[in-house]
Amino acid sequence: MGVVIGETSEIGNNVTIYHNVTLGGIAPSINTNDQRNTKRHPTLEDNVVVGSGAQILGPITIGKNSLIGANAVVTKNVPEKSIMVGIPATRVGDATKGFQPYAVTDKDKD
Repeated sequence: MGVVIGETSEIGNNVTIYHNVTLGGIAPSINTNDQRNTKRHPTLEDNVVVGSGAQILGPITIGKNSLIGANAVVTKNVPEKSIMVGIPATRVGDATKGFQPYAVTDKDKD
Protein backbone atom coordinates (compact mmCIF):
# COMPACT_ATOMS: atom_id res chain seq x y z
CA MET A 1 0.00 0.00 0.00
CA GLY A 2 1.59 3.20 -1.10
CA VAL A 3 1.03 6.63 -2.49
CA VAL A 4 2.64 7.86 -5.71
CA ILE A 5 3.29 11.60 -5.91
CA GLY A 6 4.74 12.74 -9.22
CA GLU A 7 7.72 15.06 -9.36
CA THR A 8 5.84 18.23 -10.39
CA SER A 9 2.80 17.69 -8.13
CA GLU A 10 1.79 20.54 -5.84
CA ILE A 11 -0.13 19.90 -2.63
CA GLY A 12 -1.88 22.66 -0.68
CA ASN A 13 -2.55 22.98 3.04
CA ASN A 14 -4.78 20.62 5.03
CA VAL A 15 -4.94 17.99 2.26
CA THR A 16 -5.82 14.40 3.16
CA ILE A 17 -4.58 11.63 0.85
CA TYR A 18 -5.64 8.07 1.67
CA HIS A 19 -3.74 4.90 0.68
CA ASN A 20 -3.01 3.75 -2.89
CA VAL A 21 -3.54 7.21 -4.40
CA THR A 22 -1.61 8.21 -7.53
CA LEU A 23 -0.83 11.81 -8.46
CA GLY A 24 0.62 10.92 -11.83
CA GLY A 25 1.58 12.22 -15.22
CA ILE A 26 0.18 11.22 -18.59
CA ALA A 27 3.13 11.99 -20.85
CA PRO A 28 5.13 8.97 -22.04
CA SER A 29 8.72 8.67 -20.91
CA ILE A 30 9.95 9.27 -24.46
CA ASN A 31 12.28 12.27 -24.72
CA THR A 32 12.40 12.73 -20.96
CA ASN A 33 14.92 15.55 -21.33
CA ASP A 34 12.28 17.56 -23.21
CA GLN A 35 9.91 17.15 -20.25
CA ARG A 36 12.20 18.69 -17.66
CA ASN A 37 10.85 21.88 -16.05
CA THR A 38 7.40 21.14 -17.48
CA LYS A 39 4.31 20.75 -15.29
CA ARG A 40 3.25 17.12 -15.77
CA HIS A 41 1.45 16.25 -12.53
CA PRO A 42 -1.62 17.47 -10.61
CA THR A 43 -2.07 20.38 -8.22
CA LEU A 44 -4.25 19.81 -5.15
CA GLU A 45 -5.42 23.08 -3.66
CA ASP A 46 -6.20 23.57 0.06
CA ASN A 47 -8.59 21.30 2.01
CA VAL A 48 -8.85 18.58 -0.64
CA VAL A 49 -9.62 14.99 0.40
CA VAL A 50 -8.57 12.17 -1.93
CA GLY A 51 -10.12 8.75 -1.31
CA SER A 52 -8.31 5.41 -1.38
CA GLY A 53 -7.13 4.20 -4.77
CA ALA A 54 -7.96 7.40 -6.63
CA GLN A 55 -5.86 8.35 -9.61
CA ILE A 56 -5.41 12.01 -10.48
CA LEU A 57 -3.54 12.24 -13.75
CA GLY A 58 -1.91 15.03 -15.71
CA PRO A 59 -1.23 18.73 -15.13
CA ILE A 60 -4.71 19.45 -13.77
CA THR A 61 -5.95 21.35 -10.72
CA ILE A 62 -8.26 20.04 -8.02
CA GLY A 63 -10.06 23.07 -6.61
CA LYS A 64 -10.19 24.02 -2.94
CA ASN A 65 -12.48 22.07 -0.60
CA SER A 66 -13.12 19.30 -3.14
CA LEU A 67 -13.67 15.64 -2.39
CA ILE A 68 -12.36 12.89 -4.69
CA GLY A 69 -14.05 9.53 -4.17
CA ALA A 70 -12.28 6.22 -3.70
CA ASN A 71 -11.01 4.69 -6.97
CA ALA A 72 -12.03 7.75 -9.02
CA VAL A 73 -9.94 8.52 -12.10
CA VAL A 74 -9.64 12.28 -12.57
CA THR A 75 -8.17 13.62 -15.82
CA LYS A 76 -9.76 17.08 -16.02
CA ASN A 77 -9.72 20.18 -13.82
CA VAL A 78 -12.10 20.07 -10.86
CA PRO A 79 -13.92 23.23 -9.71
CA GLU A 80 -13.83 24.27 -6.05
CA LYS A 81 -16.19 22.47 -3.63
CA SER A 82 -16.86 19.55 -5.97
CA ILE A 83 -17.53 15.90 -5.19
CA MET A 84 -16.02 13.70 -7.89
CA VAL A 85 -16.58 9.94 -8.33
CA GLY A 86 -16.29 7.26 -10.99
CA ILE A 87 -14.22 6.32 -14.02
CA PRO A 88 -13.86 8.79 -15.58
CA ALA A 89 -14.63 11.02 -12.62
CA THR A 90 -17.78 13.11 -12.87
CA ARG A 91 -19.13 15.78 -10.56
CA VAL A 92 -21.95 14.34 -8.48
CA GLY A 93 -22.40 16.99 -5.85
CA ASP A 94 -21.42 20.08 -4.00
CA ALA A 95 -18.99 19.84 -1.08
CA THR A 96 -20.18 22.94 0.75
CA LYS A 97 -20.90 20.90 3.88
CA GLY A 98 -17.28 19.80 3.96
CA PHE A 99 -15.85 16.51 5.16
CA GLN A 100 -14.08 15.65 8.40
CA PRO A 101 -11.29 13.10 7.69
CA TYR A 102 -10.84 10.31 10.21
CA ALA A 103 -8.97 11.25 13.38
CA VAL A 104 -8.96 14.98 12.57
CA THR A 105 -10.88 17.24 14.91
CA ASP A 106 -11.01 20.96 15.51
CA LYS A 107 -9.35 20.27 18.85
CA ASP A 108 -6.31 18.82 17.00
CA LYS A 109 -5.85 22.04 15.01
CA ASP A 110 -4.94 24.12 18.10
